[in-house]
Amino acid sequence: MANKKPVIGVSSSFHDFGDYQGVGFHRPLVRTGGVPLILPRAEGSMDDLLDLCDGLVLAGGRDIDPRFYDHEPHAKLKNTEPARDVFELELIRKALARKMPILGMCRGIQILNVALGGTMTQDVSLVPAWKDHPSDPDWIAWQAVEQSSLDETPVPAHPRHPILIEQGSRLRRILGTDKIEVDSFHHQAIDELAPGLKVVARAPDGVIEAVEMDDSWVLAVQWEQQEEWRIDERFLGLFEEFVKASGS
Repeated sequence: MANKKPVIGVSSSFHDFGDYQGVGFHRPLVRTGGVPLILPRAEGSMDDLLDLCDGLVLAGGRDIDPRFYDHEPHAKLKNTEPARDVFELELIRKALARKMPILGMCRGIQILNVALGGTMTQDVSLVPAWKDHPSDPDWIAWQAVEQSSLDETPVPAHPRHPILIEQGSRLRRILGTDKIEVDSFHHQAIDELAPGLKVVARAPDGVIEAVEMDDSWVLAVQWEQQEEWRIDERFLGLFEEFVKASGS
């Protein structure tokens, strides 16, 4: 069909955020010319689902079960969603094998790293250099605000900090700057970086804030990208480039 819009598979939680799952991660995709499709987890359907999709979004959500990166649970680990972990670990590997464009945000950067063999720090306070990294783990308050975002209410007031972006990176080209401010809602962060990923942005304290791949259109960020474009329109460029790559 001529001028068919790219279909973007969105892998998200079925437990958190209520109606927000049908709006927050999809609104910028529609705005930039994509057609979002929430991916179900019906057994045996993954290849058929990927046949329908031109790109993949890895949305935010709960902590990753540490058994998937061979760590024991720490007392600071929060709620997990192991069934989602299993689904997304396979989904990512299959999407990468197809060279499908991938955009990850918040949990998305974390599950991408784990899928490729990396590990996570279960709470930023466990790393001395990161103990003061801004975070906002108040999930209940955040859900209450986000569920009202159907009517374009203000973006939740998460803590914020600058990031430093690598020259020559896709992220640097899209945003047009080597320093920009982002929100900081996460309490976990990448520890050991997976093979095949390269760091393209960090917080001033060293926390990894964005990664890319050289051989595929893969970009994942630690911030709430699905809302950040509403604060700074430059971030909409990430969705524009992703949707364009998915349609090519």
